Amino acid sequence: MFLEFSASTGVYDQIRWLDEYGMERVRVDLREGQATLRDSAQLQNKADRYYFAETMALPAGEIFLSRFDLNLEFGVVEQPFKPTLRAATPVFDRQGKRRGVLLLNYLGQGLLSRLKQVSDAYGDTLSLVDSEGYWMLAADPEDAWGFMRDRAEVSMVKRHPRSWRQMQAQSSGAFDDSDGFWAFTHFNPREQDARSKQLGDNWLLVSHLPYEQVQMLRVGVLWQVLLFACVMLSLGMVVVLRLALAELERDQALEDLQSSGLELAQSNGELREAVEQLQRTRGALLQADKLSSLGTMVAGVAHELNTPIGAVSVAASTLRQGGQELQKSFTEGLQRSTLERFLRRNDEGLTIILGNVTRMAQLTRAFKQLASDRASTERRTFDLVELVREVMLVFALKLKQSPHRVILDLPASLMLDSYPGPLGQILQNLIDNALIHAFAPGMQGVVRVRLDHDSVTRRCLIEVQDNGCGMSGEVLAKIFDPFFTTRRGQGGTGLGLHITHQLAVDILGAELQVLSSPGQGSRFRLHLLVA
Repeated sequence: MFLEFSASTGVYDQIRWLDEYGMERVRVDLREGQATLRDSAQLQNKADRYYFAETMALPAGEIFLSRFDLNLEFGVVEQPFKPTLRAATPVFDRQGKRRGVLLLNYLGQGLLSRLKQVSDAYGDTLSLVDSEGYWMLAADPEDAWGFMRDRAEVSMVKRHPRSWRQMQAQSSGAFDDSDGFWAFTHFNPREQDARSKQLGDNWLLVSHLPYEQVQMLRVGVLWQVLLFACVMLSLGMVVVLRLALAELERDQALEDLQSSGLELAQSNGELREAVEQLQRTRGALLQADKLSSLGTMVAGVAHELNTPIGAVSVAASTLRQGGQELQKSFTEGLQRSTLERFLRRNDEGLTIILGNVTRMAQLTRAFKQLASDRASTERRTFDLVELVREVMLVFALKLKQSPHRVILDLPASLMLDSYPGPLGQILQNLIDNALIHAFAPGMQGVVRVRLDHDSVTRRCLIEVQDNGCGMSGEVLAKIFDPFFTTRRGQGGTGLGLHITHQLAVDILGAELQVLSSPGQGSRFRLHLLVA
């Protein structure tokens, strides 16, 4: 297993298991890109190495990251140098007994080589320093790894003590002193956010221009200026006049530059205002899209309520007319057949009224639940099949006025522990998007809503598929971008599918996919976990 892992990664110089006494039991070395198993006679005892002692003291599951130093073989620094960063963790047997450590030696030469390339490109001024002030990468290779080569005096702390103290006082910056010009920044290789730790735990990336070079540059510039001044003085009045003209042109250029700067600042301000206005417009369009969705919901439910209300009204009117006829029969002489007919009609009318009132109560409850879910993003357990049927109430009026159909392919029940409001909004947006965009004029389209779930993986699939015109690859690549629409100027805001994608990913933690090709329709697939 160690051999396969070493060959596949190609970055670990050594992969080892050290037993509880520090003895190497299994060791795989990476030599010239080949993973090699060390013979037992070549294995060493590392009980005296600091990383073994530190790792053995850790609890299960913890990881020790060593200092960036040089690799030792049989107590001697390996030649050529191998800068190494070690990651180790304690291992235990099934009875919980500590059985040593698992150790990975990351070969850091690649990191230093890339940093050296950057340094060469900038005049060989970059160096990498550890938290104790020792160079890991230096302009002079002899200055590197002083603490590993019995050269404790070769460090930034010893050579540049004042500069070192000033760099320790802040996380990054630039300054000059008697040692030259310095630019530096701290970072912590063990943490994603180095600012969360003290500066003493960090590495230091330093760019240094020695004082002598700074002085040489200054002297060179000074000599050039003096030489130029002498030449200009020797040219006499003609040169003076030319200089005066050049000065005048320079002043004019400076004024032009200042004017351009003011214009640029004004342009930046206008651009900032335009961006803020765009953000306000985007928010307003998002709110308008939500209100439009709620308006569609109200229209659909009102249409559904209109039928039972009409039936109740007709039945009540019939009962009232029957009551008037019965009252008239009392004055003229009530017959048995008249009374029986009244009682039969009364029973039928009450049955109609009761059934339709029950239907209105169901619709009202569904609308109330749907509106409540849309107004909040609370998590609860609900029946997804019932939610789909409630969402279809929204489209009742639109479907009666449209040549298109919506077919539901649903199980008897499917319980979810999720957010019904955002999920209902997603379903409504996908169905509405298909009805608006999928079909060309004159088509009689079909939109199929299908639910499926896998009890083993506990994943649910919600699929909205149409047999419409489909989408090209260019449109498909931008389908979830904000303000992208194929119906610009025809009422499309380009926010419907953008909102849908945000609700699916940010709130539900789901995956929304779209499959489409020209002439083959489109299929939106929403994957999420089942309760």
